[in-house]
Amino acid sequence: MEGALRIALGFALGSLALAPLTARADGQVSARYGWGFGSPVGRAERTFLWENTLRMELLFGAPGDEHARVGPALDLRTAEFDSAEASLGLGVLLPVARGYPLTLTAALGWAVRRDPEPDGAIFVGTVGWGYRSYNFHAPYQMGFDLFVSGRMHLDDPRRWEITAGVEIDLEVLVAVPAMFLINLFRRSDPDELEGGPSVATSVDP
Repeated sequence: MEGALRIALGFALGSLALAPLTARADGQVSARYGWGFGSPVGRAERTFLWENTLRMELLFGAPGDEHARVGPALDLRTAEFDSAEASLGLGVLLPVARGYPLTLTAALGWAVRRDPEPDGAIFVGTVGWGYRSYNFHAPYQMGFDLFVSGRMHLDDPRRWEITAGVEIDLEVLVAVPAMFLINLFRRSDPDELEGGPSVATSVDP
């Protein structure tokens, strides 16, 4: 437990130290829905588990794909719909390849679990890599990631969960299909301006 407290203290001090820097920088939001698979560690029996996640970051830094970025990160997750977990922490984007950065997040949170598993505090560490290019036209940054995540039960630090999976941008999963359905029911062309000239023509005999 002492090691977990040191991690939490270090995370809190790092967040405070970076706060004045991030407040003056340009911010970009990214939100992704993920599916992962893995196994618990530190139990007598080894079992297979799957998870659904929602991860969001608001990262600050200089404009462009060649700059590192840092900011708050939110991690929401359910494991086999037997738990509801929420964690808040710090995310760092490292530009290892232009348009394909490495993202590191560390977060502290709470897990509500179905009996007989007890509820408790958790530490979450995630490494993601994939497409996430800087958006010069809007504050939303589209992202697609492969990830590996580790979750530690702070009431029993010997118990971990290791998972890996894929994350798809939330705008692609929700906003794009919604626009398609709206245009389908309206029977209109999304590229056609309302009130603009009609493309239909008539020819007099």
